[in-house]
Amino acid sequence: MNDTKEIIGLLITLAALWHVIGFAFGLVYVNFSIKSLLNIIPYDRQWSRILRTADLHLWLSGFALIGLGFVQKGIGEYISNSKLLCKITVVVVWFLSTQLMRRVGIPHLKNGNINPMMQLSAINISCWIYGAFLGCAKPLAYGAVSYPVFLLGFAVLVAFSFFGLHYIKKYKC
Repeated sequence: MNDTKEIIGLLITLAALWHVIGFAFGLVYVNFSIKSLLNIIPYDRQWSRILRTADLHLWLSGFALIGLGFVQKGIGEYISNSKLLCKITVVVVWFLSTQLMRRVGIPHLKNGNINPMMQLSAINISCWIYGAFLGCAKPLAYGAVSYPVFLLGFAVLVAFSFFGLHYIKKYKC
């Protein structure tokens, strides 16, 4: 029984490493994309392919972590974690903002209107940052912080991101 716990722990550690690597690659290219959106650096079409690959690895490693969490803690206990529920919420918002970027933001951008893409980028980058925070916030799991408080933190970050990107766009820091 103890060997099984150690193996599950090792698999969780490896899946978490996989997840962090996917996150790191994706965030680098999100950074490049925002800089190109602001005309700070030129856009490279190759970034889209790399971002989609990073996205795929984030999804696969995330599902692996959830599956292994079910095995380690049991489905009932694992699902009752407010931090996990907030992470799922953030991932859904991230997915929706990414789809809106592709379907709304890019067409507007091609017509010279940067604003929809900037607004969607603020939401998207907030998801990346808050998702990383939630991944590292182990002490806040299992009732230490409630779901509404986690969501409030996310809402504050989204507001800050809107302000930050507006400031960067205006002053091109």
